[in-house]
Amino acid sequence: MTEQESILVIGHRNPDMDAIASAIGYAWLLSALHSTPYVAARTGEVNAQTAFALARFGVEPPLLVPDVYGRVGDLIERLEALRRGETLLAAIQRIAATRHPVPIVDADSKPLGLLSGEALFASLAAALSSTSVLELARSLDQKVESVLDTNSITLRANERIRDVLGQVLRATQDEFLVVDEQNTYIGLVRKSALLAPPRRKVVIVDHNEPQQSVPGIEDAELLEVLDHHRLGNMPTAMPIRFRVEPVGSCSTLVAETAFEHELSLPEPMAGLLLCGILSDTLVLRSPTTTPRDERAALRLAEMARLVDGQDRREVIEVLGRDLLAAGAGLGERRAEDVIKADLKFYETNGLSAGIAQVEVTSFSELTPRLADLTGALQTLLETNKLAIAMLLVTDVVRGNSRLVVVGQERLIAALPYPRLDDGTLDARGVVSRKKQLLPTVLAALSQAI
Repeated sequence: MTEQESILVIGHRNPDMDAIASAIGYAWLLSALHSTPYVAARTGEVNAQTAFALARFGVEPPLLVPDVYGRVGDLIERLEALRRGETLLAAIQRIAATRHPVPIVDADSKPLGLLSGEALFASLAAALSSTSVLELARSLDQKVESVLDTNSITLRANERIRDVLGQVLRATQDEFLVVDEQNTYIGLVRKSALLAPPRRKVVIVDHNEPQQSVPGIEDAELLEVLDHHRLGNMPTAMPIRFRVEPVGSCSTLVAETAFEHELSLPEPMAGLLLCGILSDTLVLRSPTTTPRDERAALRLAEMARLVDGQDRREVIEVLGRDLLAAGAGLGERRAEDVIKADLKFYETNGLSAGIAQVEVTSFSELTPRLADLTGALQTLLETNKLAIAMLLVTDVVRGNSRLVVVGQERLIAALPYPRLDDGTLDARGVVSRKKQLLPTVLAALSQAI
């Protein structure tokens, strides 16, 4: 089975630790339960925290999948071409063998056109009706470029199928030349294949809103959702397995599913899922944490062989502290990278919000970076036509946050957080974007008129 035929398990855009861990863990779990191979994927680069966990447990990052749009190159048939200067006899033999038009290319494999059976027959009609064997021989010895259709449409392998459908529908030809980025011939594609292409099969984890999903999800075949966020789910053509539960981490749901099926998780997998839980729950101290997260974390610590006679909670605390420290801090990162590293979009009442989050060990890091972070948020606001854009800067040591916010002033004023002298909002006690900040932001958007 090719990579294209496998089923992708993929988290949200700008993946965090939990999105990566749950994708890897759930792909392993589904592969263990079914005969079909599932492949863990990501739609964005791994952040520093995730890179630490992957290195700590010796796990490779998931496959990078920028989008799941169907592309012309997914459907090509790799038929050998004839070169300029070859004869019509060679073309006849090729058409008889393949039942396809013959691609004609130059010495550099650049396409010159297609030679169809109809065009070939038309060029030989006079000779075939003649009684002269010599005339037929001369006709068969003609060069292929003398009769080929040079107006045939050429498609690029990396073009999205949805972008070429109009051109394909208007065309009279039934097969099309396909070239790569260097304009080199690589195969043919049938009109029938383009009009009814197979869709990429996808399982999504750690989200269920289309604007957070891998680009092209509307063109894919969504098979299943495993998540722990609010409902904002996308429509599907057929019923699917849809599991959304109020726990602190999607990794908890993956671990619980493995426990239910009495599967023994490999040590690296258990360690990675543990990191997913610790990251999303701020080492089990976030208000999103549930007893289920705690039970899963304790059991995963044992399965990852981290305990070794030590107290499980102490082991978890040490790993969690190292994990948060690996991803905390603004450092020398570009403001745009800070914003995009953990960014999610939400929409209600016809208004859109972008909410990013970054963890620090002290708010003293924020002051010298405030101007460029505000500028990056303003760019995000304008580029994505948002009503409001914000960065939740969370002090993981003291359990408080500050908000850097740009957007419509009436929406900012509706947020129940005091404005500080530097213009940021004091979100005291807020550490969870999902449970504490998002409901407040959505309420402000819902009340806007």
